[in-house]
Amino acid sequence: MKFAYKVINRRNDVESRKEEVPMSSPVMESLNAVVSFILVAKTKLCFRECAHIVKIAEDTGCVVEIASGTKSGSSASILSLVNLGITADKSLVLTIRGENNREAFEQISKIISGESES
Repeated sequence: MKFAYKVINRRNDVESRKEEVPMSSPVMESLNAVVSFILVAKTKLCFRECAHIVKIAEDTGCVVEIASGTKSGSSASILSLVNLGITADKSLVLTIRGENNREAFEQISKIISGESES
């Protein structure tokens, strides 16, 4: 799955440390463990898929937020994800906060791309 991503960092922390943040590799453990991705859904996200996303967020200890258009939802509320009305070929922004964000991204991207077997 091709995707574009951007590591979000606190500018003050980076500027004060004078560190360069890698932007080209999918190493997602950033300074403050927040990553953001732009994805295109390949399938409709119904209640079952949203429940899987919430379960992945709980298992990895991450907070997952999905934005589509002017709406956004969080893994804290399954209904907020269902109410996004994500259908096939709809673009969305996936933001993951937590130390295990790489694992969470790999599992959630499979659900969004329709590759999950469940």
